[in-house]
Order: sequence, then C-alpha cells, then structure tokens
Amino acid sequence: MIDFVLDIFGFLLKTLIVVGVVILPLVVLLLSARKKDNKGDGLNEGVSSLVTVDLKKLFLKRHKLMTKSVKAADPERALQRREQDVGLSEGKAKKSNNKKALKSKVQKEREERNELISTIAAKREAGEFCPRNLFVLDFRGSTKGHEFKDLRLKIDAILEVADEHDEVIVNLCSPGGLVNSYGLCASQLERLRSRNIFLTVTVDEVAASGGYLMACVANKIVAAPFAYVGSIGVIAGIPNFRRVLNKYDVDYEQITAGKFKRTLSVFGENTEEGRQKFKEELEAVHERFKEQVLRYRPQLDVAKVTTGEHWLALDAKELGLVDEIATSDEYIAGRVALTEGAALKIKRKKTDKRNLLQKYLPFLGRKGALATATRAELEALDEPSFLHLK
Repeated sequence: MIDFVLDIFGFLLKTLIVVGVVILPLVVLLLSARKKDNKGDGLNEGVSSLVTVDLKKLFLKRHKLMTKSVKAADPERALQRREQDVGLSEGKAKKSNNKKALKSKVQKEREERNELISTIAAKREAGEFCPRNLFVLDFRGSTKGHEFKDLRLKIDAILEVADEHDEVIVNLCSPGGLVNSYGLCASQLERLRSRNIFLTVTVDEVAASGGYLMACVANKIVAAPFAYVGSIGVIAGIPNFRRVLNKYDVDYEQITAGKFKRTLSVFGENTEEGRQKFKEELEAVHERFKEQVLRYRPQLDVAKVTTGEHWLALDAKELGLVDEIATSDEYIAGRVALTEGAALKIKRKKTDKRNLLQKYLPFLGRKGALATATRAELEALDEPSFLHLK
C-alpha cells in the first residue's frame, strides 16, 4: 500500500515538473505570439499598432483629480464638517455618547483656526506673501536630465488648480547635465512664473550648472548652509581613438554634408578649425546661460558669478545667488504653518508594464536589453550631445 502511494506521489511530482518546465513556457510563448499576431499583420500592421489618447478627457480627469485633492486637504472644509457633526453649525449632527467633549475639542480647533487666519491676514498686510494653497514636489536630476518627463507631469497637474495666490516649492538636487534637457526643465518651471505663481526652489545638497539654470527661475532660492550652488559654465568632452586606429592600420570613413556637421569626432582626425568651431558653440551656450541667470537675477555681478565656479550656500548668499539659508525641511514646515488652505506634496506613482514572458519568466530578455543599452551608449559617443552644463 505504501509503495502504491509513493508511486502515485512520484507520478504527480514528475507531472508537475513537466508542466512547469516544458508545457507552461510553451503556453506563455504561444500566447505572446498570438497577442502580437492579433495586433495586426500585413498591410494593417502599421494601423493596428497606433494608439490614440483623448486629450480632452485626459485634461478633464487631471483637473478633477487635483480639484478633489485640494478640497479634501482644505482644513477649513474639514473643520466645517466637524462643526456640523457636533451641532456647532447648521447641518445634520451625528449622534455621539461624548458629544460635549467633541464639541469642546472642535470649538478649540475653531479658535486656533481663527487665530491662524488673523496671523496670516496681518502678515499679508505687512507685505509678506502667505499662500492660499501650497504645492511641494521633488526634483533629483541626473546628468542626462531625463527627469523632465516626470517634472512636466507634475507641473501640468499643479497648473490645473494653482494661481497667483498659491506657492510651489521645488526641492531640487542636481549637479547639472545635458544642455537641452536642463533647458527644458527650466522651461517647465518658467510655466509657473508665467502664471504669476510664487515659485521657491530649496537646495539641500547641490544645484550646480544645469541645476542652477533651473533654480534661478524661482522667485526665491533657499539653500542649506553646506549645499553647493553655482557652476555657471559649460563643459564638453569627447574621446579620440585616431592614434589607436593608426597603430593597427584601421581606416575610419566619415562623410558629412555641411562644413561643420561634425566638428569633433571619436574616430576621425580632428582639425584646429573644428576645435575652434566647437569652442564657439560652447561659448554661445554659455552666453545663453548667463542671459537666463541675469533675466531672473539682474542684481548679480555677471563677471564674478559666471566663471564656472561653485560656492557653498553661505558664500553664494553673499554673491546674491541664494536668498535664504535654511534646509528644505525648515522652510517647508514654516510655509505650511502660514498656508491658509491645502498643502500638498505632488508625487507620481510609476507603473511597470510587463508582457507575459517578463511576468512569468523574468530571467528572459535581460541580456538582450542590456546589449541594446550598451549599443546605445556606444553609439552616443559620436553624437554632438556632449555639451554639459557643469
């Protein structure tokens, strides 16, 4: 009897192994292939792969989300609901065994709220800006600056509900990077300034070069004492393997249309004319950088602060690159205390979409993805995108 049970158990175990190792992967492969086939074939392949997005619905959905979030986080609305619940204002009161204690608690909250409103009103009369609503977002930039995608979405969301009575705080950390990417990031912050929304940039670690290109757009820059600030300059570098190719008798052919289509090359022979042209391009970017900084901070001594140097925030404040010395935590806490309405931190939840193979067999496809990324890095060596704001 025991032998029979063991035989049955062994048969079931072998069956599970066969199903898991052989049959299941085949089913996954077939389903993936069928899914691809259903997307379209032949003449219809290009059409069936198109995806459309209803922008009106997208904007409406985003507007509803932000409006609902602001209302839900408004302390005045929340306090009014609690007053109705305990019978301190018109509305249907909730039944409670300890209603007297709750009423006393809500009355105290109302007194504190009225005191806050009076304090804010007095500060506004004195000329200090106190926001109606406060929005906080983080920006941690890389040298490639691809974080502009995330920044754009957050700015889009804020612009749905914010106006000149509100404040946006960007907690920024970036050592700089590609010119075009950080130029776009700065343009995203300029969208806030163009709507007369008070913009503050806080710097805890570093806002150098491209990071400062973004920071200078703000109405106010707040930096921690030992944060690095400045580095208003442009740098570019490119390796050249021409001597290595000559050593092994390898020729490199590069054909261009346009005298300065390629000024410097990784494998070709660089000329003094090409180097001079490349230098002129760097100088042109530097001039635009200086124009951007002086546009928002005209009081700066341009000859002194645009040399490419960076300073600690305490020294940067003396130069006019920074307005206030404080950590982001200190500044945000102070602004929240003076915010009349909602105080929201805007984040983006990232969703990772995977196909069936990646979902059930995650070990497959990694090598190919890595090889593709490596090829892309190698191909980028000969691209004219070495201009970095650093």
